[in-house]
Amino acid sequence: MAISNSDHKPRRRTVIVGGGAGGLEVAVRLARRFDKTEDELVLVDGAAAHLWKPRLHEVAAGLLPAGEDEVSYLGLAQARGFHFHLGLLSRLDPEARVIGLGAVRNSDGGVLLGEREINYDDLVLALGSKVNDFGIEGVAEHCHMLDSVAQAEAFNRAFLNAALQIAEGERKTLSVCIVGAGATGVELSAELWEAAHNLHLYGGLSIGDRLKLTLVDLAPRVLPGTDERISKYAATRLTKLGVRLKLGAAVSRVEAGAIHLKDGEVIACDLRVWASGIVGQPVVNALGVLQLDRSKRIVTDQYGACAGVEHIYAIGDCAAMPDGRGALALPASAQVAHQQAGYLANTLLRRRAGKTLRPFVFRPRGTLVSLGGAQAVGEFPGLRSHQRRVSTHGRLPKLLYVSLQFMHRVSIYGWLRATAIGVAERLRHIAVPPIKLH
Repeated sequence: MAISNSDHKPRRRTVIVGGGAGGLEVAVRLARRFDKTEDELVLVDGAAAHLWKPRLHEVAAGLLPAGEDEVSYLGLAQARGFHFHLGLLSRLDPEARVIGLGAVRNSDGGVLLGEREINYDDLVLALGSKVNDFGIEGVAEHCHMLDSVAQAEAFNRAFLNAALQIAEGERKTLSVCIVGAGATGVELSAELWEAAHNLHLYGGLSIGDRLKLTLVDLAPRVLPGTDERISKYAATRLTKLGVRLKLGAAVSRVEAGAIHLKDGEVIACDLRVWASGIVGQPVVNALGVLQLDRSKRIVTDQYGACAGVEHIYAIGDCAAMPDGRGALALPASAQVAHQQAGYLANTLLRRRAGKTLRPFVFRPRGTLVSLGGAQAVGEFPGLRSHQRRVSTHGRLPKLLYVSLQFMHRVSIYGWLRATAIGVAERLRHIAVPPIKLH
């Protein structure tokens, strides 16, 4: 079934595939500025709702019920004046300017929505990324990933089930091994300790001293991409929480109940989380029409246009976009996706108006990593290029970390509604336990 314009006068159709931080912000920005009589905007995603990916570790730890901060694509589309179609990208024909969507199935396996086609004039790919298992034996079969809400909820269910078994005397300890000491691994380690503490206070499940956390990474320190002072503080904080750091260690294989390291050590663990590295989504490679780099990310020029095709753009984790300052490909992060979203929305409008285009230049705003509770670490660029980065830790970076979540809501809802949601969230945390108990 083809989805096409129904108006007598065809409107120029922009299709955005992927409703993550980058894709959703592009949709909202363009919806605000498009002339609805001349332009049509379509958003496509395989899920019905959006959750800001940096919050997935909170869902995994049970500190954030997934539905609490999710944004309904249909509801937002109705409010902002664009269209939403549920489905996963399955085909791309750049010459015909058409994409195909695979069938959507319901929980019992029946077909909810059949295969469809959508024509486009301009196409924006914001497909995100997935954790890279590097082809290591057993990772895909025996490790939890945190690429989606469903994966985060699956880990949380396993964590809560184990906590209940400890409380009922069916299990003595719960050992969790996390591979990857970047932001996701560090934040998850800290939040799991916080969750165990809250389970004792509010859920009657006393597992704090029975939770064994191990953080593994090939790098010689945690948060390897940050200033050494930040890394040292984070390591000290994690150690105080009881997290065992196994650094400079490579994983050779994973099996049910254990992670094997190349140095011969075997880490016995009940739950395993893989949070090391990223790679492009498999569908990008399967399309067969886009140029990819070694990490299976889509190669674009400095304006976000995909190499070798016309009228197709890519942003966010799925894109290997060069930076105006000389970088061949920017890192996959929410900060990069946010800046690319604003840039591409403006660039598409400038193209249509025949205006001169300016290449994308990434402006780093710093790094913030939560360490549980009221603690976080942060580093920020100096006021001048030659100045040393400014690092800080404690409550101030935690406040800034929370403000990033608020600003993401502002980009979607606007200031008034984002503020109302923030107030409602605070009131809810006062009224109910700060952890998911079921």
